[in-house]
Amino acid sequence: MLGETQTDLSSALRDYLERNHYTVQTETHGLRILECLKAQAFDIILLDLALPGLDGIGIVKGYRANKGSAPVILMTGRHCSEELQIGLNSGADAYLVKPFRLDDLGVQMKALLRRPELRHEASLISGDLEMNTSACTVKKKNSIIHLHPMEYKLLQFMMKHPNQVFTTHAIFERVWQKDSGQLEDTVRTHIRTLRQKVDSAGQQSIITTVRGQGYKTENRI
Repeated sequence: MLGETQTDLSSALRDYLERNHYTVQTETHGLRILECLKAQAFDIILLDLALPGLDGIGIVKGYRANKGSAPVILMTGRHCSEELQIGLNSGADAYLVKPFRLDDLGVQMKALLRRPELRHEASLISGDLEMNTSACTVKKKNSIIHLHPMEYKLLQFMMKHPNQVFTTHAIFERVWQKDSGQLEDTVRTHIRTLRQKVDSAGQQSIITTVRGQGYKTENRI
């Protein structure tokens, strides 16, 4: 899926992608793009941040809320770190600042398409912690760890997105799927109780606090 309003850029992107054997569907309106993403399966999604009807960040949020799992690359005409961080926290996988080289886009796409699709893996592993998403079980050194439903959902979300930093706001929206507010304290509480259940004494926590930014996990093999 290619969502881009600039005609020249859209045409250049489409030509480049088709030359590299991608099948491309192009849309220019944000709401129409979200409808297509809900109705069809795509291998990768390229989105301009500035789209009419619904911007790129809104599309990503709606797509992820609907359990969409394909990699998403955001394209933007300005390098605003705060805006891009919001986009990544909303579920985008990467971004490119215009103007960019088409070959750079190609490299980015190939890397994302080669990446293991953690969102659909039956088994998520970090060190001696293993989550079986089919059986909804968590084991540490082959011993079952009993988690409450929201603890399980939080751990699953974090393990599916290794090395990505998420604010408490972003975690609450994507795990609890509600608008954030004072309930961001819920995230901190669940992370604290989750750590008590899955961490090992004297070892780094499965969920790392990134000071001033949020939380992340690392897939430690």
